[in-house]
Amino acid sequence: MQTRLIDYLVVVGVRKPTLDSTETPELLRRFPQKDHKDFVLPGDVVFFCQPEGCSTVSKKFSLREANSFAFTLTEKDSGKVRYGICVNVFRPCSNFVYKDRGDGKENTLTIRKRSRSFHNKRDFCMSLTSLCIISHHPFFPTFRECLFFLRKMIDSRTGIGGKGLDKNDNVVPGLHSWSVFTCTEDQKTSHLARDMEEVETWIQRLLLAQAPMPGRTRVELHLHSPDSYPPLTFAIPELNRFSLVDFPIHIPLELLGVETCLKVLTCILLEHKVSVASILNPKQIVVDLAEQVEIEKFRSVQSSLSGCGFIEVKCKFAGDKFQLISSTFI
Repeated sequence: MQTRLIDYLVVVGVRKPTLDSTETPELLRRFPQKDHKDFVLPGDVVFFCQPEGCSTVSKKFSLREANSFAFTLTEKDSGKVRYGICVNVFRPCSNFVYKDRGDGKENTLTIRKRSRSFHNKRDFCMSLTSLCIISHHPFFPTFRECLFFLRKMIDSRTGIGGKGLDKNDNVVPGLHSWSVFTCTEDQKTSHLARDMEEVETWIQRLLLAQAPMPGRTRVELHLHSPDSYPPLTFAIPELNRFSLVDFPIHIPLELLGVETCLKVLTCILLEHKVSVASILNPKQIVVDLAEQVEIEKFRSVQSSLSGCGFIEVKCKFAGDKFQLISSTFI
């Protein structure tokens, strides 16, 4: 049984993004810096975090907008499974490149302090960035909460009050803090050096947390002061019981109905192929449904070419409600 609660925390994105383009993601930060002897961080984890590439846009996103999902990493030889919990956000960038105009010249733009070009939409840059936890344990909702808290910490670091700074230095929340955290700006010379040291210390302490003993102990993790933020609880059932599935079962029942939900679960247990179709945001629906069942089984079924069973579920949104159009079982 693995004693570490968290194996790795990684940050994925592009160091110097190109405006209005999609690029190959890269590993920006990783904690810890060295690999564990029993588990080396896979190099392709960046593509699990951003399978469609790293997008950089010139529109402003709300700080509350984020997309979270889970994935699995399975070793071919041993069959060991590790779980990835990823939160994708769009971070503001202070150093980016304009898309090639076609004349062979590259335009580079660096936003300077006290510049009011933030208010110009053409000069505004938001780049897709992933915060991801890799662990042996499928504590999906609680790990997601840790990542959301980390994001809030980074967004809130403004450094206002430092030498030579005023309240106009950070017009865009998180502009400088994300640049320093992702190492696209020199941390040593930044006025946010001490703030980023606090964030990195918080991450190091998070990685020191030990996993609970199955059926015997539980771990309470304090992300912040207990008075302002309730602790997160981690517990694992005894080894002779079913494995932990940290997802609420009522969600697929509400979305699909009892009869269709039972058909889907039957197909998954029999290793049949499952296809979900939607007329609105199908990717998110597939992710949501995948998260409500044992996600490793869903993904293995999704990528498997064997099996002759097939169930097609068609759905739509009417207002803010999810409605089932039809389901076909072949």
